[in-house]
Amino acid sequence: MSTRKHRVAMIGVGRMGTNHARGYELHPRCELVAAADPDPRNLDLFRERFGISTVYKDYRDMLAKEEIDIAAPVLPVSVNPEVVIACAEAGVRAIFSEKPIAASLEEADRMVEACRSRGIPFASGDAWRNLPQFWQFRNMIDRGEVGEVRSINVYHPHDEISGGGCQSLGVMRLMAGDADVDWVVGWVKDDPFDDGDQGMGGVVRFKNGIEAFIHMNAVGKFGIEVNTSSAVFFSDWKTFRLWPLPDDAPYATVWPDNEVPGIFEAAANSADPYGEDGRRLPQFRQRSSINAIVEALEEGREPWTSGDNMRKALEIGIALRESHRRGHVPVKLPIENRSLRILPRPGRWLNKREVYGDEWYEDAMSAHQRP
Repeated sequence: MSTRKHRVAMIGVGRMGTNHARGYELHPRCELVAAADPDPRNLDLFRERFGISTVYKDYRDMLAKEEIDIAAPVLPVSVNPEVVIACAEAGVRAIFSEKPIAASLEEADRMVEACRSRGIPFASGDAWRNLPQFWQFRNMIDRGEVGEVRSINVYHPHDEISGGGCQSLGVMRLMAGDADVDWVVGWVKDDPFDDGDQGMGGVVRFKNGIEAFIHMNAVGKFGIEVNTSSAVFFSDWKTFRLWPLPDDAPYATVWPDNEVPGIFEAAANSADPYGEDGRRLPQFRQRSSINAIVEALEEGREPWTSGDNMRKALEIGIALRESHRRGHVPVKLPIENRSLRILPRPGRWLNKREVYGDEWYEDAMSAHQRP
């Protein structure tokens, strides 16, 4: 393997873009080389914090002039598709954008195809699916150590199935072996005829026979539960726990005292979120997500949270809503009408400075430095 560091170029260096840039800055196999942002205030802060003088107001100029290994567009969803496709067409070696991937299935299709046809690893989202503990458990399933997956419970009491829920849907897909979905029956929290993002629940039947249940309302659990033929796995996205089933399963109760300790490390964050230099440190999920795209690039494979995964998570969310619109009938996947969409909340769809105002935005940007 070459000892040359991967050249990373940021597109969007606002609140989340700065988080990503810090993750790349601290990764031993990456080097920040350039950034683009139409907001000169963001560029000034980026130069000050990262010591990078090669900055552009227009990302297209940067793509034309710079040699880029990893393009990192961290942008409002409204412009994410066009920028990701432009990065692919410019010939970058890998792309890591934020979530959700897009509003419509048609946009997501074009993004995935633009990257796949060129052999470009495309990751979408600083997401729970990038936590290595989930892949550790998935490998235990594949090796036959915990039996076969029978059902999955997703406890997701949020008001966004796309903006935030795409994370749990991605982990749900992983635990189902990333199998194709056969059909979905679902319901929404507010208005099934509103294209806006909202809370949703339902049943997902995978073609391999695994059933998943998405719990929309708040209950005593928050996270994901995987029921196999010989064990129960649960994660609250920070801790990861495993209980073997007794011999008289499936009707036996899983008691807390038979938990197997020490299998999984917790997704621990730093006690102090700031480093010795007073700048915010990337936390566990962020570090895992950055490392996932680096390894995908080096190994020539799909990232753990790929654009294709996020496209399919979006499709599941749309299918839940379409089922409600049609009287809660099963909706078969793939969905034929690719123009269907879930419109993200304004703070994800548009620039946050535009949505929340200068005062809120400047406070958010200042939080990257110790008060």
